[in-house]
Parts: sequence; structure tokens; C-alpha cells
Amino acid sequence: MKLISIDELKDGMILAEDIMGKHDILYARSGTILSEKLIRGLKKITKDFVYVVDGEEDDNKEQIIIVDKNLNKEYQRTISEFIKIFTNAKTGKEIVVGDLDETVNSLVDEIVKNNNILGRLRQIDVNEEYIYKHSINVSLISTMIGKWMNFRRDELYDIALAGLLHDIGKSQVPKEILNKTQELTEEELKALKLHTKHGYDILKKTSLTNDNIIFSALQHHERLDGKGYPLGLSGDNLNMYSKIVAVADMYDAMTSKSPKTSSFKVAEYIFQNSFGQLDPVIANIFLKNIYQFYVGNVVKLNNNKIGTVVLVNNYNPTKPLIKTSDEYIDLSVNYDYEIIDVIA
Repeated sequence: MKLISIDELKDGMILAEDIMGKHDILYARSGTILSEKLIRGLKKITKDFVYVVDGEEDDNKEQIIIVDKNLNKEYQRTISEFIKIFTNAKTGKEIVVGDLDETVNSLVDEIVKNNNILGRLRQIDVNEEYIYKHSINVSLISTMIGKWMNFRRDELYDIALAGLLHDIGKSQVPKEILNKTQELTEEELKALKLHTKHGYDILKKTSLTNDNIIFSALQHHERLDGKGYPLGLSGDNLNMYSKIVAVADMYDAMTSKSPKTSSFKVAEYIFQNSFGQLDPVIANIFLKNIYQFYVGNVVKLNNNKIGTVVLVNNYNPTKPLIKTSDEYIDLSVNYDYEIIDVIA
């Protein structure tokens, strides 16, 4: 490792030391791949020099660098390809799904290598519209769920494509509705909900032969209790891929779109709806696997205290033990506190 000035930090470098913030709370772990967003945060901490990994570090750290750089590269490349597809759909041009083969396969390869996709997604800082980032995120999270469900490699590709194209129908929804920050009117909500049917119609005209992908665009807002849209389908009438995409879509939408919701609160919400709206098997496989990555998260509580997750309660995993600068707070017994944001 080598010591460099904080002003010399660049996107893609990897920290070789833990960085402590205010009140001696962990801000960023050794091994973290730096993004422009993280570098801006580090510059606010009164530290002039930091240790970073140089080109002669051990194989394990080199592998971390390669894996995360690859994900960033493939994420950027997939967004570029997806924007072309989305624009063609918007203007009524032919969609060539095969143009996505190389980038989607590369993303699936990255998923197969590493389980902590949510932590890695937090390190990606891409200046693109929400609709594009959301589609890539849902693709990645859906693929990870498929991996945890032991789907074959060829099936993971199809799940990744289903996640990527699930909102293609929004290409037919007016931009002012998609970007509106205030509550939608009844008419605007009706127009937005039509994106599921639009997506189905668009994908039916492509070369796709796997109906699971096509039906995911139509059914990802359907719910097991029949209270979803557009058809009010329920139970076994729902396509398996669409049920996977529904969990990934809900998680990313709630944690990414403003106003953002803490991933811990979203996990609670998904758990609460895993026996009504969402498939309970899929939801619980997702939750069981993300819980193991909670330890070490730097979080903000509703009293504005910053702390680190030090222990997860297996019986109440969304209410972990938090270490702040001056105390330990067990959220599973102290209901006055809750996590409102995951900082790192």
C-alpha cells in the first residue's frame, strides 16, 4: 500500500485502511472501492493523507479491485446499450434485443462472482436518469435472487433480461409524468399504470422467445392477493420471473427514488408483505441473504446519531445492535429508534 494526499484520490482506487469519521465512527472500510461520491465525503473528514492499495498488493485485494471495476464498467456499458433500446422503443423503431446479449451476459458473470450486490451497488455513482439506473439495478438484484434460488446459468441470463426490460413500457409514458415529484393525479396514475401493457406489447414484437421475460413486463405489479395491476391476477396465475422482478423492483424503487427509504425499513416492508402481496418464498430468500451483509453498515438513526451495525438479531434482523460514539442501541428492544439511512 502507499500513502497519498486526499486530493490525489481518484475514482476506482481502493482504500487500504479503515477511515473513521466524526466521533470515531467507521466511515469507510479498508477494501472499499472509491467513487467520486465517496471521495467527496472523505474530503469533508479532517484527514490529509490516506493509504490506498498500489499495484503490488496481495491477490485477494487485487481480486476485489478487478471485480468491482468490472461491475462499474459493465454497469456503465449496459446503461449505454439500454438507453439505445429505450429510445428506439420510445420512437417506435425496431428493438433488437440481441444487442444486449454481451452486456447482460457480462453482468450475470459479475453476479455469479460476488453475493454482496447491494453493497456494491451503493458504490456505483452514475449520473443518469432514474429510469435507466432503476432498470439496471432491478436486473442485477433479480439475477442475484435467481442465483440464490439455484437457477441455471442460462436461466439467470433470462432473469437478468426480464429485470432490465421490465419497465420498457415507460418509454410510452409522458416524461412529465415519469419525472413528476408531486403526487400524481388520478389520470396521470392511470397513464403510468399503462406501462405494463405497453411493455408487453413492445416485447411481443421483438425476437424474444421466452414468454417469462415478456410476461415480466406485464405482471411485475401484479400481487398474490389479486390487488395489483393491470389484470388483478393472483396466486399461481403469476409468472415466476415476474414474482422475482416484483421483489427486486420494490426494493430498488423504495431505496433509490426520492424520497429514499432506508434499506432496513424496506426489508421490513417486504417481510410484512411476503404473505399477501409478494411471493413468500422469493421474498424470504432475498431477505435471508441480504441480512448477512448488514454488519459493518454505517447508518443514521432518527435522532441524527451515526453508528455502525455490530450485530444482527436472527429473530429480528431489521432491528440490529448499533454502536454509536457513546452507547450501544439495540433496536430490537428500543422502539424509540429506527434506521433512516445507510451511509456506507
